[in-house]
Amino acid sequence: MNTLLDSDISGAYKDPLNSTPSKRQNLVDKPLTNIPTLTKNVQKHTVVIIGGGPAGSVAATRLAQTGVDVLVLEREQFPRFHIGESLLPNGNRILQAIGVWDKIAAAGFIEKRGAQFTLADRSRTVRNVFAQGWVKGLEMTYQVERARFDEILLRHAESCGAQVWEQCPVTKVTRTESGWQLEASRAGQPQVINAEWVIDASGRHCVMGRAMKLAKAALPYPGRMAVFNHFEHMQRDSGEPAGDVIVLRLEQAWFWAIPISPTVTSVGVVLQKNGGREKDESWEQLFWRKVKESPFLSDALAQAKPLGEYRIESDYSFSHETFGAERCLLVGDAASFIDPVFSSGVYLALESGLLAADQIAAQLKVKLPLLAAHREARLYTRYTKTLKSQIGTMRQLIDAYYDNSACEVFMSPRPTLSLPQAINSVLAGSLKPGFAVRWRLWLFQQICKLQKKRQLVPPIEWNNKC
Repeated sequence: MNTLLDSDISGAYKDPLNSTPSKRQNLVDKPLTNIPTLTKNVQKHTVVIIGGGPAGSVAATRLAQTGVDVLVLEREQFPRFHIGESLLPNGNRILQAIGVWDKIAAAGFIEKRGAQFTLADRSRTVRNVFAQGWVKGLEMTYQVERARFDEILLRHAESCGAQVWEQCPVTKVTRTESGWQLEASRAGQPQVINAEWVIDASGRHCVMGRAMKLAKAALPYPGRMAVFNHFEHMQRDSGEPAGDVIVLRLEQAWFWAIPISPTVTSVGVVLQKNGGREKDESWEQLFWRKVKESPFLSDALAQAKPLGEYRIESDYSFSHETFGAERCLLVGDAASFIDPVFSSGVYLALESGLLAADQIAAQLKVKLPLLAAHREARLYTRYTKTLKSQIGTMRQLIDAYYDNSACEVFMSPRPTLSLPQAINSVLAGSLKPGFAVRWRLWLFQQICKLQKKRQLVPPIEWNNKC
């Protein structure tokens, strides 16, 4: 066997913006000692999934529903806090496909029928109504409190036959001739599990990516950070737009405001890691200094009450070069995460979890060794290409939004050639668009390039540093 636990996968996670260890849990706890490897007390499962978030839960549910023996190892106890509360309508079909949609619909989450993009003083606002997109059937979805949403998905996986071990961090992985051996700690007791396949749904912990030393692709993005909190009684729009996510653009930063209950709103600011924090400034002080740059946010949050500590995430943009190797598939944030601006994280987690499960289930049905080996080699390429194509579609809009000239085009929609409807469809999660949407996205990019050379739409006056 070949042990693949590299040295930096254990120990306390260091916040890159702080010299002291973060309050977040370790990426992977320190390896346990004196664990038997291939002797007694070794469990065997066809598929082991590391992580019980949306990607892991969807994969577990799908595999269990197809009769595959699957075990989920989740390092935390659900429910637990998680950021990323805005769904995309195209994810509804995945929740329907695994039979959990009715449970989500009955949970009382806030309906989301559109998204608003605005400036600091709301002098220019674009509301994308999903029902008006080019692709039909993507009219609505939900804004969710992730603690409840994720628990519904995980419990649904259990009800479908998946085994779930919570508070069970993976501490070591070892490649074997027939798959993988994982060592974990469950309620303080060492566990050893053999698996034919592993799905890494561990998010930014990247358990398998680190263990296998998978290369990461170079991304053209500066280091960014997000400072956020939940607020009670933030002032909202009335009527249907009250459920919209609001994305507010400053010159060198942007805010999100996501309603996650009748009274609670998730609010965060995203900015370059080294481009906005003053000396000795706390995260709370930084947050409110940026709020003051927006008259609209200042008024909306004037009577709001923060519900917890101000949290940060940083250096989150990354992508592995391949999302699969050696009988392991990476899903969700364990494979790639680009940016939170268009709320695509949960959707891509759902999509990748379903795809990974289907790919593995199909592979397990192949009994001829030579054919299975041939199909397996193609599986990794096909899986990676499919997901990277969807990520690439969203990246086109992400790149445009961060570019000030392109943002001027984005914030000045014209009905010409139905360009707004095409963009609307992508924002709803249609990341495998047909030709009708693809050529319109291409034209949008060309207009953005021309805006840099010749003023085609009104410029944005970035007043008050916004």
